[in-house]
Amino acid sequence: MTARLARLGPAARRVVEAVSVAGGGAALSEILDVAEHGLHPPLSSAEATDAVDAAVAASVVAERPVVVGGRPLPGLAFRHPLVRLTCYDGLSAARRRQLHSAYAEAVLRRRPDAVDTLASHLTRADDPRATRYLRQAAERAAALCANDTADRYYAELTARLDALAADAAQARIDRGAVLRRMARYQEAATLLREALADMVRRGDEDGQVLATARLTEVLAKHRGTDEGEELLRTYPPGPHTPPPTTATHHLAAAVVRFVGGWYESAHASARRAQEAAEAVRGSERRGLPARSLGSQATALGLAGRFAQARAAADLALPHAKAYGDQELLVTILSVLREHARRSGLLGEAVSIGRQALSLAEHTGDPTTVAFERANLAELHLLLREFAEAREHAEAAVRDAEPSPAWCTPYALAALARARIRTGEPGAAELLARAGRTAEAQRDRQAVHEVRTAEAERLVREGRPQEALTLLADDSDPSATPLLAWAELLSGHPDRAKRRAAAEAVRAERVGERLSETDSRTVHAAALAALGREAAAQEEFGRAAALARELPYPAGAFAVDEAAGADWAAARSRFPG
Repeated sequence: MTARLARLGPAARRVVEAVSVAGGGAALSEILDVAEHGLHPPLSSAEATDAVDAAVAASVVAERPVVVGGRPLPGLAFRHPLVRLTCYDGLSAARRRQLHSAYAEAVLRRRPDAVDTLASHLTRADDPRATRYLRQAAERAAALCANDTADRYYAELTARLDALAADAAQARIDRGAVLRRMARYQEAATLLREALADMVRRGDEDGQVLATARLTEVLAKHRGTDEGEELLRTYPPGPHTPPPTTATHHLAAAVVRFVGGWYESAHASARRAQEAAEAVRGSERRGLPARSLGSQATALGLAGRFAQARAAADLALPHAKAYGDQELLVTILSVLREHARRSGLLGEAVSIGRQALSLAEHTGDPTTVAFERANLAELHLLLREFAEAREHAEAAVRDAEPSPAWCTPYALAALARARIRTGEPGAAELLARAGRTAEAQRDRQAVHEVRTAEAERLVREGRPQEALTLLADDSDPSATPLLAWAELLSGHPDRAKRRAAAEAVRAERVGERLSETDSRTVHAAALAALGREAAAQEEFGRAAALARELPYPAGAFAVDEAAGADWAAARSRFPG
């Protein structure tokens, strides 16, 4: 290979060297541009063309189409990659820098928006402009959810800025966002701590607020809320903090409060973020309002205010679509999916859930993918589609492994529920793991999910008293039908009747049709256990009609089971 290169004439060798710095292939027009304007001494158009002909005739390079900017163009490529490596390795460091610089100039003249190509060549040319194009390439990759590529660019940018003793803190903050989306939380936290320390050293108060907010969001994903709360108190925004940074601070506060279970406080923080976002101009004009409204929708939903959550999500959706943030769209679709589920629109909920899963897969965040799969598994259980539920739940657990993440309790609880409903073994061990992770992360919503799944297991195994103890402090209305069943099966039909009747009224008023169906079912069973057969049959009829109307297959199955039970025999075993 070296001998073949050695047989080339001087002009042909110089053109081949220019092709070698291009990588796998190069547009012929750009190689001729480099030859005319970038080589020293330059080659005329005729000399460059003759040199290309000589290199092709010597079988060193071949004429092949290359795709540039999405269009196929005439190009040159080495016949064998080892020939290219031999040629490139034979260049001196100074020669490589000069050729990369020349190639970058040719690209700047012909396609100045090719930021990836420019970042690569300017970096290798050690050109001061490299930092600008590395940042642009990183931002473009991040916007496209090409997380690995964005991470690589940000790593190069940070290293370059460090070498230049320049401000690398913002690059670390931006890279931290990419690492967070990749669920690489420890690495993201390390980078963001470095950025915060740098901002503190330089006395950059706005930078301190921003770095703290980003770090808090990461910590909430894997370390709980205590440290984040302390950071937010230590580095609050001031009266002169720019609106985007102020909004970001309040959004981080909302995240901390979601996880801690302070949903009304989370909603208040998201409202403050929206107020700050209203003053934002430029590229974040859509993004921050969308995040603020999306956070409000999430907080309202978790607080049980689903009509208001739907309204906030509907307002957030056009902003999120215009901004093009797929991670944000997933959050908003999750709220809409949950609203559809609670409303009993299970087909619509599955459709929205599939959209959310598809977008989550595109963002490259395995934890969000696991969460969306867990929610789809739960929906398929409500439809009594057990194979689909098991498939999604098992995939969710795989996505959540190997180390516990914020999504892990949800994935394990979904798989446990699938096993509970189908009578398969292993649910207890899954829920024990889920409980340990949820408690360690201090995620109140995750704790609720795990406890209700465990209570369902205990009720089905004939241990309703233990389920009552487990749910004693759970104030979420979604647990009410299960709690009423535990009371009924523990021998307290009066309490079960009162609790179920109240929840049926509440659920009907706010349009939560699944909870209404479930509550009417247990209410009817409690009436039957109290010997009020006519009233019980009437209530069973209402529950069955509602389950058919929605349709809600799991609810219809539960009505049939409860209506067919011998409550008179059960009554004889109740205390008192």
